[in-house]
Amino acid sequence: MKTRRISFCPWTLLMIYSLLWVIALPILLIVRRETPVDSGRLGFGMPRGPFQVWIQAASVGEARLAAALVRELNRKGIRNILVTTNTRQGMDFLDREIKEDAQKAYFPFDNLCIMAMALYRARPEKLGLLETEIWPSLLYACRRKNVPVILGNGRLSLKSFCRYYPLRRLLASIAPDRIAAVSVRDRERFSSLFPSAQTSIMSNIKFDLLVDKTPIPYVQNPLSTYFKPKHALIVLGSVRREEEAQMARVIQKLYSARPKTTIALFPRHMPRVGAWQKTLDREGIPCSLRSSLESGTAPAGVILWDSFGELEAAYAMARSVFVGGSLMPCGGQNFLEALGQGVVPCVGPFWDNFTWVGSEIVDVGLLIQVRDEHELCSRLKQPQSLSREQVEKKFNEYLLSRRGGTQELAGIIAGHGS
Repeated sequence: MKTRRISFCPWTLLMIYSLLWVIALPILLIVRRETPVDSGRLGFGMPRGPFQVWIQAASVGEARLAAALVRELNRKGIRNILVTTNTRQGMDFLDREIKEDAQKAYFPFDNLCIMAMALYRARPEKLGLLETEIWPSLLYACRRKNVPVILGNGRLSLKSFCRYYPLRRLLASIAPDRIAAVSVRDRERFSSLFPSAQTSIMSNIKFDLLVDKTPIPYVQNPLSTYFKPKHALIVLGSVRREEEAQMARVIQKLYSARPKTTIALFPRHMPRVGAWQKTLDREGIPCSLRSSLESGTAPAGVILWDSFGELEAAYAMARSVFVGGSLMPCGGQNFLEALGQGVVPCVGPFWDNFTWVGSEIVDVGLLIQVRDEHELCSRLKQPQSLSREQVEKKFNEYLLSRRGGTQELAGIIAGHGS
């Protein structure tokens, strides 16, 4: 089989990119706490192959996908697997989840010489990349060695697409052989960067990793000490600093309209509790700290949560919920926790971190997306029409219809080139 060559202009870009890694190495040595440096990262310390599959998982999020993929490949009889990650947190996760099913190592720096050495030592039959893993030197090395590359669970945000687009000539010359994207939009973006790659759509592996939950029964809820059944409770969960001004106005309007309602306010970061106390005091809104509550009916006004680990329990008691990080472009926080407790949450327009769940979740009535603080305030005044049991059933059906991505990707990897 002939090795395909890349033209002069892309080759020049690849050389410049590789040189930048040489310049960056001294800096990486300084920040090695988050980016560990060992002989594997320099290529010559990579585990010796041959390996049937090399899977690259950048950090903890991808490592979770990789662990599930390794288990599925094992079930298909593929056991000689190498898994690499870039971060210490990713390696800690792999060490916990993968025992004897695969070898683990830190991912080599993406320099041409380093990657050539890493590939020479590992000698993988196939390479599996996850989500947005685009490493030009590694792709070039695999192209030179005729190692098939499969990019799975592929997603490419608009921001990432715009960053890669100026390099499309280089990327087109070192394209993966197969790309399985998690949505039509992602597939189109990958196709623009890698027109020669075979592309398809797969179910997102993250659906396979979600644990089915049932709402916490009232009698087992640790917060039942403070809230009676059907208490008028609104929960504002994981509120980010960037949206505090908007949320302060929402709280003011809710309290003015429903002074007997209890508003449970969960700042995303605990150091913001003091700032919230000052804001609420300035607005004349009664405020209690969660740590000061005593048994009995919770007071009206705002309960400012200064304790960890009780957000899901509060969701299980709530009539209405807002999940923060979404009124301002912060990516959004985990609204699936609220759904798991049988309540349909409200979010703002910015929930990019969870768009993998699919916009259909709004269409089927399992998520309420509001445009601004005014619409949010109106929505929070309205208790949901569905019972918790109905929400639980509908949510589990939604998840079930989207599972199976791990098996899909394992089948693609196992079958490619076989």
